Amino acid sequence: MEKIIKKTKQLNAILRETSVDFSEQLPYQKMFEQVAHIISGELFMVDTKRSCLGYGYFSEDLTSNLTLKNFFTHQKLSEEVSEQILSQYQSQANVALQDSSLALVKELLSNFSEHLLTTIPIEGSDLRLGTLFVLSSKPLNEEQMILLDIFATFIGNQLSYMMLDALEEKRRNSTFQALIQTLSRPELESFKTIIEKIDL
Repeated sequence: MEKIIKKTKQLNAILRETSVDFSEQLPYQKMFEQVAHIISGELFMVDTKRSCLGYGYFSEDLTSNLTLKNFFTHQKLSEEVSEQILSQYQSQANVALQDSSLALVKELLSNFSEHLLTTIPIEGSDLRLGTLFVLSSKPLNEEQMILLDIFATFIGNQLSYMMLDALEEKRRNSTFQALIQTLSRPELESFKTIIEKIDL
């Protein structure tokens, strides 16, 4: 019990203190690099558009692997693999990689052929937003699964908030444009004058 409490505190500290930069290609990169050491496994996340949002290695030997770096940074999962993954609505733990849907990804199979794969759906606002993958050399235990569930929930809530915020911004812009279109020419001139004064 003490061990999982300690690791939960470590994970919560990372979630609180690590910034997530959505202007970057891999917004969750720094966070994943830290969480990988708490989980003791290699992990990455793919969104529903098949793009990787971040990856982290427990094994330091993998940091210099250019094949994996290129895969996570510049490539996408195939549509076939993505469809198989998104059809899984429950977490699946400790499946041999060669028997999983990711067996079709040669970059992963060539580097992790003896590893076990754990997949956890990322959800938020009752929507599927992505999938968290963990590759481990031995079966994940219950403590590790609890930590991963906390991590997946955090990411799901954050992505959900970002998505809803973007939709709200789009709605406001649409409402504003619709309002402008209903104004007469004199009203538009008056509106323009008001906006110019506000800008000053």
